[in-house]
Amino acid sequence: MGNVSISCCALVLAAMRFATLLCLLAGHQSQSHAFAPAPIATGGAYNRQEILSLNSNDVSSSDFPLLNELEDDFNTLTELRPPNPLADISFPAAVVSDGSSYTRIWTAQTWEIHSHPPHRRYFRHVRKWTQSKTARKILPTVCLATFWSIVVTLLANYFQYRPIPRRIISAAGTSSTVSLLSAPLALLLTLRANASVARLLAARQAWGALVLHARGLSSILANYVYPINPQAAILSVRYISIIGWILKAHFRGEDEASQREVLKLMLTTNEYKWIIDQSSTKYSVAMLSRIRQICTIAMSSAAAQTVPSGHNRLYFVEDRLREMEASIGICERLFGSPIPPTYTRHLSRVMSLWLLLLPVSLVTSIGPTATTVITTTLAAYVFVGLDEVGMEIENVFQLLPLQQLAAAVQKDVHDQFYGLVCGSQPDIGSASEV
Repeated sequence: MGNVSISCCALVLAAMRFATLLCLLAGHQSQSHAFAPAPIATGGAYNRQEILSLNSNDVSSSDFPLLNELEDDFNTLTELRPPNPLADISFPAAVVSDGSSYTRIWTAQTWEIHSHPPHRRYFRHVRKWTQSKTARKILPTVCLATFWSIVVTLLANYFQYRPIPRRIISAAGTSSTVSLLSAPLALLLTLRANASVARLLAARQAWGALVLHARGLSSILANYVYPINPQAAILSVRYISIIGWILKAHFRGEDEASQREVLKLMLTTNEYKWIIDQSSTKYSVAMLSRIRQICTIAMSSAAAQTVPSGHNRLYFVEDRLREMEASIGICERLFGSPIPPTYTRHLSRVMSLWLLLLPVSLVTSIGPTATTVITTTLAAYVFVGLDEVGMEIENVFQLLPLQQLAAAVQKDVHDQFYGLVCGSQPDIGSASEV
């Protein structure tokens, strides 16, 4: 009796599954006949109705005008913004010295020169000492310290045989006073340099992640969005390709005209007007929001519903956009929040006291001679130079190779998209036979 009940239940479940399958097949056939291919608009803005008007049956030669126009715009953008660092309109010439520099992406040749043996490396650096931008910036401060040491030496010589002034100089210039200031000064300079280097590395990692995820998003658009909606994929690629140039202009303080020049080249008239009207929002934020909106509309269309696991494709796009937003957020944090100025002010005051007391201490220990002046000059060059290097590194975006990084975003997005859409990939079947 129990076996009969089990058999009846199994038959009922099988009948229910068969009926459900018939309903799904009927719905799929009716839906596939309900949507006919729609033509592609080659100009103007892309609104919701135009994005939804395309389905997967339209991936054909009619897409060539859009792809050719995009290729022409990419070529024009490359001429307008070449990857050469010397073409950077906001190149920080005041802090970049000749030779190897962090403001350029290094190659094997650069590393070979940088890794020369010590005697060659030291000779090269000493030979180019006069070309150092850091040395030129600290030269006035070093000259002031040298002048003060000369004054102290002359006064010590003048009052050398007068007991009261000599005692005053001796009391003010004891070696213990300078020693008490030297330890905290060295600690402050070390902590400042470490914090500045950490900021520089964080910014470089954020830009590296931005290039990586922009390239990945372009590949996802080519594989998942373009077969369903070429118009939406191409418009998204246009936005992604210029996000590096927009961020560079923002962090380097370039004028509004440089940003609008890139936007006007790569976007349609209505898209350009829309992005310009977002005056209360950063361009980068508005661009990522627009990409998210375009892909959401495209993947929620009727054509996308017929694709298996269409919702997973939208998740892949969202994941890349979230990573790009995280990278931009790190850059915004570093740009808007420096090392606390209180720390910088305290370090400057301690440095000033140390430079004032150093020649006095040297006069009392080694006497009012030329050695006092030379020692003060060398000490001022070393310590003031360390302080200035920390200041230069703190402003990370003037040292990063943003011209090349922005060009890398543009090139990688172009290569990924066109390589998958227009390229000739080997057959998977032939690959599996190897």
